Amino acid sequence: MSDKKRIEELREQIRKHNHLYYQKAEPEISDQEYDQLFKELEALEDKHPDWVTPDSPTQRVGGEPLEGFETVRHEVPMLSISNTYSKEELEDFETRLGRALDSEGPFEYVVEPKIDGVAVTAVYEDGYFTLGATRGNGVEGDNITANMKTIRNLPLSLPLKDLGLKKLEVRGEVYMTTEDFTQLNKKREEAGEEVYANPRNTTAGSLKLLDPKQVGERPLRLAIHSFGSMTLAEGVDRRPWSKHSELYEKMSDLKMPIVPEWTIKTGVDQILPLIDEWAEKRFDLPFETDGLVVKLNDFRLRENAGTTSRSPRWVIAYKFPAEQAETTLEKIEIQVGRTGAMTPRAHLSPVKLAGTTVSRATLHNADEIERKDLREGDRVMVEKGGEIIPKVLASLPDKRDGSQRPFKFPTKCPSCGGPITRPEGEVVHRCENIDCPAQLRRRIEHFASRRAMDIEGLGTKLVEALLEEGLVKGIPDLYRLEKEAVAGLERMGEKSAENLLNGLEKSKQNPAHRLLHGIGIRHVGEHVAEVLCSSVQDLRDLEKKTAEELEEIEEVGPVVAQAIQDFFAAEHNREVFEQLAELGLNFDCKTAASGAEQVDQVFEGLQFVLTGTLPNLTRDEAKALIQERGGRVTGSVSKKTNYVLVGADPGSKADKAEKLGVPMISEEDLNTALKKGF
Repeated sequence: MSDKKRIEELREQIRKHNHLYYQKAEPEISDQEYDQLFKELEALEDKHPDWVTPDSPTQRVGGEPLEGFETVRHEVPMLSISNTYSKEELEDFETRLGRALDSEGPFEYVVEPKIDGVAVTAVYEDGYFTLGATRGNGVEGDNITANMKTIRNLPLSLPLKDLGLKKLEVRGEVYMTTEDFTQLNKKREEAGEEVYANPRNTTAGSLKLLDPKQVGERPLRLAIHSFGSMTLAEGVDRRPWSKHSELYEKMSDLKMPIVPEWTIKTGVDQILPLIDEWAEKRFDLPFETDGLVVKLNDFRLRENAGTTSRSPRWVIAYKFPAEQAETTLEKIEIQVGRTGAMTPRAHLSPVKLAGTTVSRATLHNADEIERKDLREGDRVMVEKGGEIIPKVLASLPDKRDGSQRPFKFPTKCPSCGGPITRPEGEVVHRCENIDCPAQLRRRIEHFASRRAMDIEGLGTKLVEALLEEGLVKGIPDLYRLEKEAVAGLERMGEKSAENLLNGLEKSKQNPAHRLLHGIGIRHVGEHVAEVLCSSVQDLRDLEKKTAEELEEIEEVGPVVAQAIQDFFAAEHNREVFEQLAELGLNFDCKTAASGAEQVDQVFEGLQFVLTGTLPNLTRDEAKALIQERGGRVTGSVSKKTNYVLVGADPGSKADKAEKLGVPMISEEDLNTALKKGF
């Protein structure tokens, strides 16, 4: 089979499995088998970059972190929906419709669960997904195209020609399923990190991330519930649907994810029993819902009904009230996360709430405990309205009998006994000891991860075994491991031990910024680590910089500067750095890796943006060439950009460069400048 045919076959297989997993919940293959298909497609597309298409599954996550979101204007305003908690107001809604339409009704409605997610719009032009945006203020929103591409059940192409359309804008909700959210929190809890409060807020926060790769790691999904603007194809004089139910049927046929469990009802009298049915049934849904949406089915009647300045007159949302219950706060314990964050957790007497039994809640921080005057043994009110982890609303002081105990935040880490700090302006207490046992397992896993030190063979099970046997008590101990000791661990042998030691030795040659990222300083991610490394000769030079000097580094603000100072203020952390240097790890920020050939810093102080498909280099290869010579690569074009490296099908970045007068260069231009500069 030719490579081209195999690429098409792999794309269809991956699209099929995405549909089965994310929309049907009927997976046919394991995650490992799916990953193998994906990796094979990536390898073939790397081999043939000219064959990459905008709708390839590999194009969902890519590119560099964004510097910010561009503002886009909605062609049709994204109005909000009026809410009601009253059945009587639902009847009034139909009465108002009758007056607006000069008809007694009853009217035909589409009724569907109101997904508690984030409103977005997705635009398709000439068959391809070209724009994703948030609702924003209803008139303008943020351009989150790169982030929405990471949503696995969002098709990157639609056969618009089959609908008689040239352009179509669909609208819906981005959300997380209850199961996906629970698993995400489980991983965070195992890592000792603060759990997220609810799927909706976590989804909103995910879409605001400036690094699409991070967004791609969140289990986001999309459900379409309407459309915005459309452009008919040449020669077509009518849109492809006259009713909302027809829109859903056509979108479903095209494998576009739509709001599930929708139904058609005639008159509010048929809707009222549905409200009572869904009051309990909603807890069986795979996602959080806070109500039912009732909307006219006929688009012609909608146009006649019109809108107010805020809301359409033809739709209303019936909202379910949040559920509350009383229980006992048995005790408060402190969890220590990977970055040393101390999170107080409430252990509750089990109580039935919103269809599930709850027995714990996050209390977020010491200020929260003090503000609500929470004491161990208190009777408290808890609420769960769209919350997976319920929240403690308030204590009930009138029910105290004198046995309740005020909670005092510890002054020493409950895991390692080290000092606890609370940075000025922050609400979170922290343990700054990077070898704290509560943090160490997750710190080592992060240190060994692919985007940090990429240590082959150092997975979760092995890390746990090394810690349990006392072979590793800190990150430097990894580089002191002996083959015989590692081979003696359960499920290990000489060959596995040898592979691990080779992987550790190889990691010593990694670029210094990956070591900085791997150490896990708070707020210092992969991109910030690169920025910091570009400002010094040796990583240890960061220790000598004052907060003011750190803030002078572009993209480093007071929060990052304070985190770096707090890290180096701990004597133990400085010792870890020195030990790693003595063990031979690369601390030289001016070379790609220890022992690598020195290259002239011909791009020192220059800022580049990459766009389009280059003829010979991948994006990562071009980025590496620029950074090795002192240049910086950012994700969006601005007045600070010096050059835009342009390949085939460059898109909007090239347009913006032309508008701003930023020079555009080719791969050939870049190769010419590698030795002598521009």
